[in-house]
Amino acid sequence: MIVIADGGATKCDWAFVENGEIVERFKMEGINPFSVPEAHIREVVGRDFMPVASRYDITHIWFYGAGCGMAGHIVKGVLAEYLPNAEIVVGSDIDGAAKACCADGNGIVCILGTGVSSMQVEGGECVKRLPGPGYILGDEGSGTVMGKMLLSDFIYNQLPPHIAKLFNEEYSITVPEIVENTYHKPAANRFFGKFTPFLSKHIEEEYCQSIVRYNFEMLATRSLKQYDTDRLKVNFVGSVAAVFEDFLTEVLEKYGMTKGVIVRSPIDCLVKNLTAELAAK
Repeated sequence: MIVIADGGATKCDWAFVENGEIVERFKMEGINPFSVPEAHIREVVGRDFMPVASRYDITHIWFYGAGCGMAGHIVKGVLAEYLPNAEIVVGSDIDGAAKACCADGNGIVCILGTGVSSMQVEGGECVKRLPGPGYILGDEGSGTVMGKMLLSDFIYNQLPPHIAKLFNEEYSITVPEIVENTYHKPAANRFFGKFTPFLSKHIEEEYCQSIVRYNFEMLATRSLKQYDTDRLKVNFVGSVAAVFEDFLTEVLEKYGMTKGVIVRSPIDCLVKNLTAELAAK
């Protein structure tokens, strides 16, 4: 039995695979080692993953997750504590996205969910990757930044009156509560991201469209333009890309970029490509 995971900042998709077929799948909360402490990762793995994993004889685990480019050893160590006999490979979420989206090993891939990361691959290898500074210094286009902008406008009374009314009816949150969750509680990125669904729910409103367009414009001009978009397609993974695909397509066309595939979750593509890779060994 092999296990493949796609872990974002908010959630993690798991697939248990035998003979190339998924026999079980489930979701649990994200375990980004940059956002949550190791003790919490250990708790979540033990509580949510192991009750399922203990039913199988697991030989291989591939875990591609947010924050695992630099801190993947933390996740690998926790998994190894619970499953010491399994062969474990831990990589970044963008590595997983590239394996899922670029079937021929060539293209630009961008994760667009709670956070943002991107890179260019050729011949199956990364040839260029921009730093991932996170939502404080960057991450334009992410659910976190969109939610943060919405909350900032709410705090400064910049929401159009009818939008403010809708926002208050749906969330009933106060400024002190926003400040508390932003500065005194863990995982502020997840907190901000919880408000992005408001934008999609009311996307017919010009205000909501303006936030989405602004973020995608910044993503295109500050990040994507640094890649070879004149000759390679741009592929996307993540809920924000999938939900706001029409706006994303509009911005890509504006800047002369060719859209590749857009998938909400790469898990099915990962299963197909990684099982084929294992079988070829």
